[in-house]
Amino acid sequence: MNSKTGIQIIAAFMVLTMVLSTIVMLFSGDNSDPADTIQPENLQDDYFNVAGNQIAHGFNSISDGLQMSTMDVYSSYFIDMEYINDTSFEPWDEQLSKNLTMVAPINSSILNNLYQSETKQVFLAEAFNRDFILLNTMNPKVVAFDYIGVPSNDSQYLILKRTDTGGINVMGDPTLYTSSLDNAEAVLTILENWNVQQTAYDTFIPVLNHSDDQSEFQVVVNLMFSPDAFADLYYLGMHKNDDESFTRTTIYYNPANETTSHINELAGTGLERGFTQYDVTTDEYIMKVVLTGEFLLVNAEDNK
Repeated sequence: MNSKTGIQIIAAFMVLTMVLSTIVMLFSGDNSDPADTIQPENLQDDYFNVAGNQIAHGFNSISDGLQMSTMDVYSSYFIDMEYINDTSFEPWDEQLSKNLTMVAPINSSILNNLYQSETKQVFLAEAFNRDFILLNTMNPKVVAFDYIGVPSNDSQYLILKRTDTGGINVMGDPTLYTSSLDNAEAVLTILENWNVQQTAYDTFIPVLNHSDDQSEFQVVVNLMFSPDAFADLYYLGMHKNDDESFTRTTIYYNPANETTSHINELAGTGLERGFTQYDVTTDEYIMKVVLTGEFLLVNAEDNK
């Protein structure tokens, strides 16, 4: 497959956003044979009213999502929307520069419409073949859409083939939404496999090993196949502090010389330009940059 530049990565996520924004607003009025279609009911909030096992996996950071994803993922993000909404008057994650994030996160209203429920945490990963894995936690836990239920290959889970969007769901904490049965089965195989196998997490270990996993907004991007890459791997973490300032952590695996030089130049004048912290550390192939300041400063500062 052809390599992608950073611009193509952004474009790919924008296309995905437009697609999801279209399909989640359309709820088909056509039903399959009633004998084969399971009608949804809204029950209490502590579980989903579907048969079979439900996904149960830690979901507090981008690492958790990557551990559930296949090796072909090249870009992903994690957002703790519940934390952001509880600590901010407005969703600052939707104001982040695309040059900084390298991705175009799906708007929260689109995610909420997908399930008719409020999204708490979300993870989205895109693979090189344009497939995607969307993971959500939500409240209330409802199944507010029509679907045809089919058993998973191991008969442990009920896979929901949605009649409104054509997508595939497996409910749980987090809930999986993807484009095909094959993708859903691949994720379930990872969850049910007792043997150690490689996942997308293994691809990004070089940068994740240096992250704190505490940021409510996190991104990882694989730029190894991009001719204009500023690093082989890129990590971004954004955290809002109690004093209303923001701390931004960027981690680069094998950064380009130009990137290293420019970041060091910026760090040299960081405090003079209003930042309260501007630390750059290196460790073999890793460069880690941690800076703190007002949102506008942190959001606008060059990352390469």
